[in-house]
Amino acid sequence: MIKTKEMYSSGFYIIESLAAANSNYIESIAEAKLLMTYARYYLKKYLTVHDYIITRHGWQMAVIIHDSHQTADNQDDWRLISEQMRLFISTYVRRINFLRGRSGTLVHSNYRRYYFSSWNEAQAHLNAMRQQRIRLYQRKKKYRGIKFHYQIDREVAQGSIFLCSKELGNKTNQEQKSQFIWQFKDLVGSILVKKTYLVHNFQFSRQNPP
Repeated sequence: MIKTKEMYSSGFYIIESLAAANSNYIESIAEAKLLMTYARYYLKKYLTVHDYIITRHGWQMAVIIHDSHQTADNQDDWRLISEQMRLFISTYVRRINFLRGRSGTLVHSNYRRYYFSSWNEAQAHLNAMRQQRIRLYQRKKKYRGIKFHYQIDREVAQGSIFLCSKELGNKTNQEQKSQFIWQFKDLVGSILVKKTYLVHNFQFSRQNPP
């Protein structure tokens, strides 16, 4: 995956947010539900989620940027979404701190954005998300959140619709719509990935002429 700052209309991206050192992003299914509720409220007008994974260490969402809110300068689209992301994450953090009776930083840093260099790379990553094989934790154990605060059993976590997109195919269209989830065929996905890659390369070459 290629890290980026800008995101463009109709582009396909991975967005990611990680927990701060010694903190858990979620500690229960109820907190995962709350996270998705706030995500839906703040982001639904601006993007559609294709796949997602939520863990105690952080979360990732594979998203398609809407073009219905395109600004006069397409390069500024990402600023509008970044403001919504800030509102989404800060609202969640304030609520979680209140519910846990804690204060301080819950989130590691600003959210991160990535795009894929190929459809094969995207397929492998999306499959890992669905199978809950994405590793979002701190490399050093001393910086990870307190494990015994995490209340979700491993059996419950496996394939839970509130923690990953593995079981999306078993939900009705209306249920998927309520979570602003949209599944697409491989051909559509490959076109989205290629278009996103080409747009970023075009913008780079325009800003950095030979």
